[in-house]
Amino acid sequence: MTVSIQDMHYCLAPDRLTDAELLRTFDEKQLRSITKMSGIHTRRIVPAGVTASDLAFVAAERLLARGTVNRDEIDLLIFASQTPDHQIPATACDLHGRLDLKPQCAAFDINLGCSAYPYSLAVVHSMLETGLARTALLCNADAVSTLLHPKDRSLVPLHGDGAAVTLLKKTDESAGFDGFLMGTDGKSSREISIPASGMRIPRSPETRKESIDESGGVHTQENLCMNGPAVFHFSLKAIPKAINDYLASHDLTLDDLDLVLLHQANKTMVDLIYRALRIPPEKRFYFMEDIGNLAGASTPILLNEAWRQGRIKAGQRVLLAAFGNGLSWSVTSLVWPSSIPDANPASVEFDATLLTDTATSPSD
Repeated sequence: MTVSIQDMHYCLAPDRLTDAELLRTFDEKQLRSITKMSGIHTRRIVPAGVTASDLAFVAAERLLARGTVNRDEIDLLIFASQTPDHQIPATACDLHGRLDLKPQCAAFDINLGCSAYPYSLAVVHSMLETGLARTALLCNADAVSTLLHPKDRSLVPLHGDGAAVTLLKKTDESAGFDGFLMGTDGKSSREISIPASGMRIPRSPETRKESIDESGGVHTQENLCMNGPAVFHFSLKAIPKAINDYLASHDLTLDDLDLVLLHQANKTMVDLIYRALRIPPEKRFYFMEDIGNLAGASTPILLNEAWRQGRIKAGQRVLLAAFGNGLSWSVTSLVWPSSIPDANPASVEFDATLLTDTATSPSD
C-alpha cells in the first residue's frame, strides 16, 4: 500500500490586476522591465473581505461536490498558509467547521510560504503511513497581495492569490510518492519577512512609517519585504543542487521524470533553474502569466493545471520543487495513479455564493 493523490481542485482570487492598471502607480519603463523578467502580466487578487481560507473553502466544496470522497471519511485537515484568518484559532479549525467535517478529524495549520506544498505533503504522507489518519484534505492557500504596500514596485507586480486542495489516501495501488527532501537556510530567513507581524516587534505608529529601499520599493515594517537579489541568488544556487541531491538519494535520473514543476516565482528564475538542470522543453510547464506568483498555493495549482491540461497521465512521474521564504526548499516526486478520476472540470473561479454563514469577516 502507498499514499497517493486521489483528487485535486483549485480556486483563483476573483479580481484581476493588469499591467495597464499598474501603470497608474508605477513608471512604465520600470514596470516593463519587471514584467519582462517575471513573465507575469495579470495577477489574481482578493477583494476586501475575502481571505485565503475563503478560496480554499470554495475549492474544497467543489472537490467534495463531485463525490470522490464523503465528508465523513476525512479525518485529517491541514491548512498550509502564511496568510491565516486569525492568529488564534488555527484557520484549519475554522475550515473544519465550515466544511462540516466530523469531530474525529485532526485539524491544524502549517505556517510556511512558497515551499509549503512538498513540506505539507510530507506531513500528510507521514500521518497516513503511520495510521494516524486514513483520508486527508490538504489545503494550500495564500493571499499575499494583502501583505504588500501598494507602492512596492518589486513585489506588487509579482504576486497573486489562490488556493488548492489535495485529497490523499493510502491505497493498494503501487503509484505514489518516491520520497521527500527538505532544507532550510535559517541564517538568511529574514531576506523575506514582515518585521512587525508577531510578538518580536509589536505594531505601533513607528512600524507604519514608510521607507524606500534601494530598488525604489515603498513599504513599512508591517508589509512584506524582500531582498530580491539575495533570494534570486539563493534560488539559483540551492534549488538545482537540491533537485540533483533528491534524485541521487532516490536512485532516479532526469530521464525517469516526465514533468518537472517548479514554484512559479518568476519566469526568469524558473528558466534559469531549468537550464541549470538541462530540463528539455517538453518536460517544462508554466502557469503564472495570468495569475501571478501565488506563494504557497503556486506549486499545487501548477500541478493541478498540468493535470487539467492533459500534461500528466497515469504512470508518469512528476517532480515538484518549491522554494522561497524561510529561506527554505522542498522536493518530492510521485507516480501519477491510475485510480484518480479525470481532472475536475468544475470552475476554478471564486464564487462567493458558496461561502457558508460560518465564515467570519475581518470585523468579527
